[in-house]
Amino acid sequence: MKKKCVLALLVLSSAAFVFASPRGEQELVECGSWVYDSLTSIELESGITSFADSTPISIQEIKTYLNDIDREKLSNVGKSEYDRIFSYFKESNISFNSGIFSLGLEPSVNLEGYYKSNNDIDWIYDRYSRKPFLEAPAVFSAGDFLTMRVGLEFSQNKGYMSHDDNYINIPFAADQMDVNFPNYSYISTGHKFTEDCGISFHLGMGPQSVGRTLTGSVIQSEYFTGSTYANLGLYSNNLKYNMTVTQFNVDKYMYSHRIDVRLFKKLQFSVEEAMLVNAPIELRFLNPWTIYHGMSPWRDYEPESDDSESHTCAYMCFKASYVPIKYLRIYGLFAQDQFQTAYELENWPEDTTPNGIGFQLGAESYIPCNDGYFHAALEGYYADPYLYIKEDPNWSLVRTYSENIGDMAVFYEWVGSPFGPDTISCELKTGYIKPNRWSVEGAYLFMARGKMSGTNVFTDYPVDWGGQDTTADDSYWVYPDSGNEGGQEEAKRKQSLVTPTGIPEYVNRISVLGTYKPLEYLTLSIQPGYSFYYNYNNIEGEFRHGAECAVSVTFDLCGLHLFNK
Repeated sequence: MKKKCVLALLVLSSAAFVFASPRGEQELVECGSWVYDSLTSIELESGITSFADSTPISIQEIKTYLNDIDREKLSNVGKSEYDRIFSYFKESNISFNSGIFSLGLEPSVNLEGYYKSNNDIDWIYDRYSRKPFLEAPAVFSAGDFLTMRVGLEFSQNKGYMSHDDNYINIPFAADQMDVNFPNYSYISTGHKFTEDCGISFHLGMGPQSVGRTLTGSVIQSEYFTGSTYANLGLYSNNLKYNMTVTQFNVDKYMYSHRIDVRLFKKLQFSVEEAMLVNAPIELRFLNPWTIYHGMSPWRDYEPESDDSESHTCAYMCFKASYVPIKYLRIYGLFAQDQFQTAYELENWPEDTTPNGIGFQLGAESYIPCNDGYFHAALEGYYADPYLYIKEDPNWSLVRTYSENIGDMAVFYEWVGSPFGPDTISCELKTGYIKPNRWSVEGAYLFMARGKMSGTNVFTDYPVDWGGQDTTADDSYWVYPDSGNEGGQEEAKRKQSLVTPTGIPEYVNRISVLGTYKPLEYLTLSIQPGYSFYYNYNNIEGEFRHGAECAVSVTFDLCGLHLFNK
């Protein structure tokens, strides 16, 4: 009887979802969406820049930036991309409508296969790239006034994704399943005062990115996943204000305020000040004109020693993007959690506080050719050994979590670049893209990684911190502390470390990504790659190398248009 009732409910539900609803104005376009690639390509063709390089943002806000583009002056492929973006905004999901309200699903099936020849090397096509086997985001909309979205999926958990003997993305056993979903959800609303300015508010969970980069923003990147945030934005074509509160873990919040300015449509400059506090949420940090450093909040949280800045991490960031000529964008990003001035070094010589600075420089180009674009990007990255790291893991710029089943592995994610501290890298990416049909792009990545790069400070040192356990043994923490073993001399030695520390590990990765879309609802892709590691695991003379390949087939049920009126 129970089985018959369940079957009847499924039939009724399927019958109810027979209509199609277009996307609402308040729907967010996720980080990494092709929409931002297409928008960048037509902006560069127009010789302008916009604030759409910090994501996710709403469809309503993207339309504001599209108002700056003269469609008639674009090439044929540029006009096609311009129209494709608006077609995406009008796309319909499988939904049930009730007046202004609608509840819909966007189901898709993703079948992927993987192989690598050497278990010692990391996946290139890693957990950030992999797709759920089944996903059906549910969307509740109130016209163009409000959108709520939640990512429903049937997927492998992150621990199993990292297994060397994982060859397919279908979870065949209970301990392979991801029971911690949703990994992405939000409620979004906003209003446009005029055609060129508006306000937005998002309360969500998922990645955010500040700046369009090749390897992940040093400020805040899409590789920082699963955090919950509240975001208030006031935007126009030439001026934008953004306030965000991001929750890393329980009683661990980062409060940030950012001002973006655009000059002559070609130059964009951003200033962001943020403060991470390992304490319950406080209203005083929401004041938009607060200068965090001037508040000296580290004095307010019971320091463990008289000379430690306890429970807080100040964070200052800058971002610039410049389009000197059509088809070319030059950009730079800078992030700093600590910088010792000459005055401090001269007047407090006994102090052992290290610098924590990171930056990126890059260039990107889209050049129209026939029915597609030649795309090229080059980017360099540098991070001090103590970028993102403070006196204690609990007020370092990192989020930690663990899963409920399977390996129950502990994960760590820096707020910015996935390369973390103590790294120098350079990546080149180039290829040809025929939008919505096929593309071939090759990438080469080089990294020089010190002993504190990536998340090694948590896995290679016995701090016993992470997941649900946030009580660290500070005597083993990597941050310079004259009270630990070795005293002042050892702390001074740590303070003077330069990137890359110890014996550098040199990583070379080569990969090629090919995609083909024979039908509107079907996408095929393949990514072969090869990696070379010199001084593997920071051991001199150790050499590792190996190949891998990933194949993906995506079947988009909404692309069938079976439910459109």
